Amino acid sequence: MKKYKSFDKIRREDISEYKGLEREVKFTPYSSNDMNPLKVSCFGITNPDSDYYIARNPSPCYIVEYIVSGTGYLEIEGRVEKLGASDAYIIHQGDFCKYYADKKDPYRKYWINFATLPFFEEMLRAYDITDRVIRGIDLSAYFDEIFKLEQVADNNDELYIPISKLLFSMMMDIALHKKQGLCGRGSDLASSVKAILDRSVNVHITIDDIAKVVWRSKNEVIRQFKRRYGITPYAYLLEIRVRRAKNILQNTTSTLAEIAEYLCFSSEYHFSNCFKKQTGVSPREWRASKRAQ
Repeated sequence: MKKYKSFDKIRREDISEYKGLEREVKFTPYSSNDMNPLKVSCFGITNPDSDYYIARNPSPCYIVEYIVSGTGYLEIEGRVEKLGASDAYIIHQGDFCKYYADKKDPYRKYWINFATLPFFEEMLRAYDITDRVIRGIDLSAYFDEIFKLEQVADNNDELYIPISKLLFSMMMDIALHKKQGLCGRGSDLASSVKAILDRSVNVHITIDDIAKVVWRSKNEVIRQFKRRYGITPYAYLLEIRVRRAKNILQNTTSTLAEIAEYLCFSSEYHFSNCFKKQTGVSPREWRASKRAQ
């Protein structure tokens, strides 16, 4: 049985396509063993058009969906939630809900449908994962791993343990995300990252270091920061280092090599190149013009 490395190149015989909008892998019937505590029915990727609309009254299974891009809506418990990139939602068995794409900017999403014994609901309550919508979280790595499982499992008897591990890890990340007060406030994450960068103008720091401090993935740190401030964390760090360099150039006699080392540039050439890209002149030219004034 031929295997592929990505969901986009999944086995043709296992994929169902719906008018080009949806690609899914089905595991039906659920299982040959009714005692399996978790049974996956399907998972996949949806690229909705403007008419995409799903009503579940009630939902026969749990559904976890993660928005990759675009805009959509979830109607549940009497509320309408607007959804965008890095938002996720959990539909519970028995929920009455509707979800649909924005007419002008249809969302793209990853999803998985599964049924479980009551312990899953109890776990969600125990860890206070009661909100249906989780905002500003990166679940893409989990779905990447879920999609890879199609390569090694053909039925629920083979699938339920590895899929359980991934889903439970995902729920724990959601619980931690909520505990840290980041749900619904992706801008708080961006502000935290900015504060770290502002303190690191002359400290060697990488995006991996920052991701560990804020307990988020590197991709989410970059995405949330760029959404809030319009540039990447690295670009912002270069900006504040060049601003500090201007102050040093104007008020000290430090050499370019000394400034480059102090501000954690890899070399004098790297410092000069970054400075010129931002100001249009070299550090020497900038210093000379200020002294002339």
